[in-house]
Amino acid sequence: MSHEILLIAGPGDDLARAWRLRMLEHACPSVPGHRSHVVLESATAAAALVDTSPAGGSFASAQPCVGGGSVTVATTLRGLDVPEQRHAADGAEAGHVTAALHPDGSVHVANDGLGSVPTFWGVSDGTLLLSTHLASLVSLGMAAQADAQGLLEYLTMLHPLGDRTLLSGASLLPGGTSLSWRTGHVDRTRKMLFQPSDETLSDDDALAAFAETWSAVMADVLATSERTSIALSGGLDSRAIAEAAVQLGHSPLTYTYGGVGTSEGRAASRVARSLGLPHLAIPVSDDRLLAQARSSLDLLDGAHSASEMYELWFSDLLRSCGDLVVNGLNGDLLMGSDKATGLQDPEAVRSVVWKRYAGEVAAMAPFLAAGHRGDAEPAVRRSLSDSLGEWDLAARSDMVLFWRMDNRQQRWGTMLTSALRRIGVRSELPFMDARLLALTARLTPDQRRHGAWYLRVHREVFPRSAKVPRSSDGNAPRALDHVYWAADTPYLAQLGKLTLRHPVSGVRRGLGLAAQVALPHLRAHSPLSGPADRLDARRTVFPADLWLRTRAPYSQRLRELLEAGRGATPLLDDEAIDRAVEGLRRGTPTAPALTLGKVASAQLWLHDYQRREAARRSAETAPPASSINLAAGEAPPAAP
Repeated sequence: MSHEILLIAGPGDDLARAWRLRMLEHACPSVPGHRSHVVLESATAAAALVDTSPAGGSFASAQPCVGGGSVTVATTLRGLDVPEQRHAADGAEAGHVTAALHPDGSVHVANDGLGSVPTFWGVSDGTLLLSTHLASLVSLGMAAQADAQGLLEYLTMLHPLGDRTLLSGASLLPGGTSLSWRTGHVDRTRKMLFQPSDETLSDDDALAAFAETWSAVMADVLATSERTSIALSGGLDSRAIAEAAVQLGHSPLTYTYGGVGTSEGRAASRVARSLGLPHLAIPVSDDRLLAQARSSLDLLDGAHSASEMYELWFSDLLRSCGDLVVNGLNGDLLMGSDKATGLQDPEAVRSVVWKRYAGEVAAMAPFLAAGHRGDAEPAVRRSLSDSLGEWDLAARSDMVLFWRMDNRQQRWGTMLTSALRRIGVRSELPFMDARLLALTARLTPDQRRHGAWYLRVHREVFPRSAKVPRSSDGNAPRALDHVYWAADTPYLAQLGKLTLRHPVSGVRRGLGLAAQVALPHLRAHSPLSGPADRLDARRTVFPADLWLRTRAPYSQRLRELLEAGRGATPLLDDEAIDRAVEGLRRGTPTAPALTLGKVASAQLWLHDYQRREAARRSAETAPPASSINLAAGEAPPAAP
């Protein structure tokens, strides 16, 4: 961690002021990694900037003034100095949230257009509570009550939809939001950064604009640190980052989890070698599996999972690689990677999106209490339908991409940046730069279709790495014009056309699909599970279900997480969790590993909320402690 904001606003009388200071003095030390904090006050509000360890993952400032002041946490140095009128116009290049306490008693909070620093808020008994650390809302005064719908959505999707959270009464502040508070009244306005544009470009003009914009974005990214590392997967997005760095005269360290025994490891190693970049293969050894999972959950705000945020398993190694990690987050999404693209019938889009999550619902439903189990599918279906209904799906055949971005329905959501900054590592996400988002918002559905335009970008802008086969299917970008599947044409018809144009590529894709379908049947209906296990181990760096059966430390640590969280909420069935624990003990898992990881994570978060509520109640009756305040004109501690 590095910095967090905690804020309370309410009545202006002396009694309310004393209570605010007491709650902050209680809540700040409970922020994980707390080292020190400063408090700014106005007539009706108090805000704390908490400095945590390890340092280095963010920038921060506390600026007092007569009768108030402001606090800011930013993911980049540029994010500390954003003009008021530009908050929502910035992306990850200036990720930030700012809370200003005004002398007239009002409070104003604003973030960048992506919500790069997740911020949570709610109103409890007329008091505004806000924090960049979700659990700290309970320490400040919010009830430790689970949001039943938020829990269902989390167990299904890793991130609740919209502004919902695991904590009832707490909302996520969406990217591009301006929140204004006066006693008894909250106003919110929002300017969405990434939304479809009516302006379009020809393929040639779009390619030229991408080459120019990408070079400028990457030059700015690489100028922010002399100790940069690139997360290299062997896919299209990370190689675009790596080759741009070389084109700009840099030679950063690249790293990949796993070794050359995996498809990803082989592809990443070949990309690095083709570009002349140093490359580190990080083995996934037994001591790394679910490493420090309990404490890792403190770094995640009721989203993602200790069993899937792999960066936290390797936090010490990532810090040793550099103080900045450049990641290709969401590049594929911007370029058309979604199986619902090609559809403009809203019901057809809903159907395809539901199929993406149906298996997750079926896997998690047995862990719900009996009174909630049967409602899981209709509740999640309704949530998805309502959320998708906020978008004009009939307007264009790639609208689902914009919905996914806005609802964090991509693997990492906003938690990757939070996880890295809280272990003392800054992250840069060049695909999330406002300039790149503005350009990709102008792409047409046809340009996104099958990723054909993006493949042309790789052939012409990144020619050195375009010769290297991709990790997922073994095909090199220079030999492809199809990389993503669409929903308006049957899969086999798309595969047939691809095979006619590129026979070798088509056969490889077909064999990959056949292996994916055949592996579960081979394992279930054959005593020879060895070949299936070996294929699994090659196909993915993190084969969680395979580990449940073959790597005892992983199974044991997951079992310990489930046991530690037992009894957290009546929304979950403790007996089902006990059966899952026993299945792990016997080596016969009753559910997928990642489902068990989400159940364990949710339980432990809810336990933490309850613990915080009990501690807060004790603090409310304890004698007041001295407060740390900044008087007007007093200098705040220096930001790192």
